[in-house]
Order: sequence, then structure tokens, then C-alpha cells
Amino acid sequence: MTIIHQNDTHGYLQEHPEMFWKSGSTIHEVGGFSRIHHHVRDVKKNTTNVLFVDGGDLFHGTAPLVLTNGEGILPLLKEMEIDAFVPGNWDYAYGKSQLLNLVSQLPFPALACNLKDKETNQFLFQPYTVKELNDVKVGIIGATYPYVHETMADNFSKGLSFSLGVDEIERSVDILKQQNVDVIILLSHMGLPLDYKIASLVDGISIILSGHSHDRTSSPIINNDTLIIQAGSSSSFLGQIEITCKEGKIVEYKHQLISLTAKEYKKDETINEIIEEILKPFKEMEQDVIGKTDTLLHRMTLNEAPMDKLITDAYMHGFDGDIAFSHGWRYGVPIVPGEITMNHLYNMIPTNPEVFQLDVEGQLLYNVLEKNLELVFSSDPFNQKGGYILRSSGLMMTYKPYNPKGNRIQYLEINGEPYLSSKTYKIIGAGDQLFKGLHNQKKYKKIHSIDVIKNYLSDIPSFKNDGMGKIISI
Repeated sequence: MTIIHQNDTHGYLQEHPEMFWKSGSTIHEVGGFSRIHHHVRDVKKNTTNVLFVDGGDLFHGTAPLVLTNGEGILPLLKEMEIDAFVPGNWDYAYGKSQLLNLVSQLPFPALACNLKDKETNQFLFQPYTVKELNDVKVGIIGATYPYVHETMADNFSKGLSFSLGVDEIERSVDILKQQNVDVIILLSHMGLPLDYKIASLVDGISIILSGHSHDRTSSPIINNDTLIIQAGSSSSFLGQIEITCKEGKIVEYKHQLISLTAKEYKKDETINEIIEEILKPFKEMEQDVIGKTDTLLHRMTLNEAPMDKLITDAYMHGFDGDIAFSHGWRYGVPIVPGEITMNHLYNMIPTNPEVFQLDVEGQLLYNVLEKNLELVFSSDPFNQKGGYILRSSGLMMTYKPYNPKGNRIQYLEINGEPYLSSKTYKIIGAGDQLFKGLHNQKKYKKIHSIDVIKNYLSDIPSFKNDGMGKIISI
């Protein structure tokens, strides 16, 4: 059988710039749902026993989705021939009732064995499904991101209960074995490190189709006889694996990470028309030029990234602060040097949160930075709950990523001066994910991120990142 997998598409319906690492970085135009659909249909025409599944973060990430509470993409999904879907952490952004509304309109099931309705203690979605192809019986288990209540804004998880899912996955595997399925697939939005550990703890999973961490696995990772693959992000890639099974064991496989380039992959005209209709109300945003950049803006690096440097520099330009922070998000495709439009700004920070000031003592700031490093680098995958390192302006930090928890920072400097634990620092930021738990101490500025960035870009000729590393792994 052949399994095709997309994950973390984040609302990138059309082709777009994507960064590739080959003797440095290069940019190519790739992706889009039209190419995905054409490829999937082409495979189905020429091959029997084909599954196409989505690994989450399907309803959030760009203006056409965020400004319609996820509903903008529904006409497209009804044509995409997807067999199953697991919600990602950003799919909860509009709240429980809206997620249920969105899923109710899908022609394919949402799966999540580790998600329950808090009021009823019942599964919000079915934990697994069984697909019977021509001569293959496949069990698909869904595992959603387990830390939504810890790492995302409070409204994401209201009325919902999340668990790590190890027991639930194991129970689902046992049930599916009793139903004599040929192949058991875990469709996961847990992230690659957690998926690797799950494979070591639960026997009987044939394949884990991973999501959340935006990894581009060029060949399967194997653990406990389980093949683990992930397919990048932003509709730029597909994962495709052809397997041969005997007596419930994979005896042969062929995998490829597909880069959806214009040269190699065609578009589907019907899907093109649907996408054009979806994007029609947002055309003005694509033409509304806000400013310019001399620097390639991206989020492809762990310590710092120029896309977030633009955001934090804008915060520092707009307000009197010692440090500005932006969350270590992974989403957002590169913006090439040249004009920056309103559409680019929504791709960069689709939540458009309100800016706040927060005054904190140095010791608390130090603890927050150490906690962030633990969330990114913990030796236990179950404790890796962050994206990338917090992005900042005004901060200089050296750290050792593999030191013990709470002991990674080697040197810390604020605004060119050595950090003092007793000093109070003025922080500028935006969004509930930043300094979660200190909401009552935040002084909101009655202006949102996108307007602050617009003001900054209008005051400078063009954004240019100096390229000097301020967050340094040693």
C-alpha cells in the first residue's frame, strides 16, 4: 500500500517561497494544495491501496483562515480526498465549539485518542478508524498535541482535557489487533521527539506519521520496528511511503520526501479555481505594501531568526523597554527581500495579539529563560513543550544546550549591561503564550502587533538585520 502524508500546512493554499539548505540556504517556489491534490489523484489513478492523511494545524496560520475562524479552507478540504485528520495545537485556536463546527463539515474523520470533552469525559473525536482498501485493512489512531493547556492561550483548551496518550494509544493498538488489521498507523501531532519515545513504549505500531515539529525526514527513523516520518510544513512537502506487509510486519518499504516544485509537480485546475475564490476577499491585503526588507525573513533557525527580529525590533522602536520578546514560533514561510505587504504581516503573526509591557525582576526573567531552554532541549522528550528559543531584542545570552535543567545559561546581558538578579526589567511583548501565568501583571498598550510593525516599517527605509548573533550556543 501507499501512504501519502501532509502536516502543518498552516493555511498556505498557494505556492510560495520555501527555504532549502544546500551549501547554505536557497529559496524556491514550491507547494500549494493544487499540487498536492494533483499528485494524490495521480498516485490513486496508477496505484491500488492508497491512503492520504493530514497531520494537523490545518485550520490556522494565514489571513484567509484566521480571519474566517478556519472556515475559509472548508470548500477546499471537501475536494481534497483526505482519509483522516488529527487536530494540531493551532486547530484549537477558535475554541471547542468552533473546532467541532469545522470538523462537522469535513468529509473525513477527525481522530484523537488523547482528547476528551471536560464536561462529559467522553472522547471529543473518535480515537481511531479502520480503512478497508482493496485487499488491505488499515487501523489509524489519532494522537493530538498533549500540552495545549500548558503552552497555548487558555481559550484553546477551555472545556477540553488532554493526556499524554501512551495508555490510550496502547489500548487502541490492542483493539485494532483484535480486529485483525494488516497495518497500524499512528497519525500524530505530538512532534518528532515525542513520537520517537512513543514508538519505544508501545509495541505494534507499524508507522508513525509525525507532525507539529516541522521536520523534513528524508528517510524513516526506525524505533522498535516502527517507521517514523514527517513531511515539513506549509504545504511545501508531502511524505510518501510504499510498504509491503506480511503477517502484520513491514517487510519492505520505499519512502520519499516530496518537494512540491513547479518543475516536477503539476497543478489541478479545479482546485486552483476553488483557491482563487477563497482568496478573492484578501487580494487587497496582498497588494497593500507596508514597507521593505533588505533581509530574507524566515524562522528556519533555532536560536534566532530574522522574521522575529523584525517583530522585536518593532516593539523596541514603538515602546520604551529593556527587552522585547516574540514567541519561538515555527510557522510562517520566508519573505524574500523586497516589498512587505499586509498579507506578509498576517503570515508572520496571524494571531495579531495586543502588545503589553511587563515589569519583572531579573531573577524571574532568568528563570523564564531557563524554563524556555528546558522546553526546547530537555533530555526527556515528554518535557519538550516549546517551539524554538524565545526571540528577542535587547538580550544577549550564551548557553550550553545539554547542561542540566536550570543550569544552561552561561552569560546574560540586558541592553549591553550584565544582567542583575535584583534589577527590574521592562519587557515588551504580545500574546498569551509569552510569560504565561503573569496575565494580571501585564499592562496592555491598546495596540496590536501588526499595527506596531506597520508603524516601524513606515519609519525606516528598509529593514536590515545586522546578522550578529545575540543568542549563542557554546
